[in-house]
Amino acid sequence: MSDSPRTAVITGAGSGIGRAVAQEFANNGVRLLLVGRRQAMLEETLASLEGEQHACAAVDVSDALQIKTAITDFAATNKGIDCLVANAGINPQRAAAIDVDQQAWDDTLRVNLTGVHNCCQAVLPHLLKSSAASIVTVGSIAGLKGMPARAAYGPTKAAVINYTQTLAADYSRQGVRANCVCPGFVVTDINREWLANLPSAQRESLEQRHLLGLGTPEQVASVAWFLASPAASWMTGNVIAVDGGYGCH
Repeated sequence: MSDSPRTAVITGAGSGIGRAVAQEFANNGVRLLLVGRRQAMLEETLASLEGEQHACAAVDVSDALQIKTAITDFAATNKGIDCLVANAGINPQRAAAIDVDQQAWDDTLRVNLTGVHNCCQAVLPHLLKSSAASIVTVGSIAGLKGMPARAAYGPTKAAVINYTQTLAADYSRQGVRANCVCPGFVVTDINREWLANLPSAQRESLEQRHLLGLGTPEQVASVAWFLASPAASWMTGNVIAVDGGYGCH
């Protein structure tokens, strides 16, 4: 397990952390399959990448057949897959349990947990043939501890953490490492307006909880690359908080 990954699948690659992960991997010479729901955003990511012969697949990770087809086609074209970064996730409603909308609950579970499982199930047959195989999932600090108004999102990310450790228990001896990155609050194009509109006291509290300041997608992407690289060859089943010190409180 000392080789560098040659090919990788990045989900949620159209923006934010997923786009930064794609850029980090491409900068390290990895050929990519970019997965997301919006073709135009995937093409924007594609245009920003170093290297050639990357591919896009505008599919929903919660559709097992769609994601399996996209991964199988990419593997056939590139003679295998070495890595999956399961980053796709949603948080459609910030609410406490009594206020969670049933559709928001179902959608969050379907994308954040079932989507991760679908991607892993589709890619594992290819990873088991690789000498540089790894899975990096993207959890959240909301999956590590209870947080207000995260009654749907937090439990799905806690499940992703456990699912990753289960993958490690099942497949590490077969050469597939699995680790989870848990970001704190990362400023992206999607949430920048929400952050700007927060009452000043809430924003100040959020910033103070992150001892090193709020995060950037690139800071998370660098850790995802580390976990997929030979530098982390003796790491599996780990849960890495990339949270600017949030977890110290």
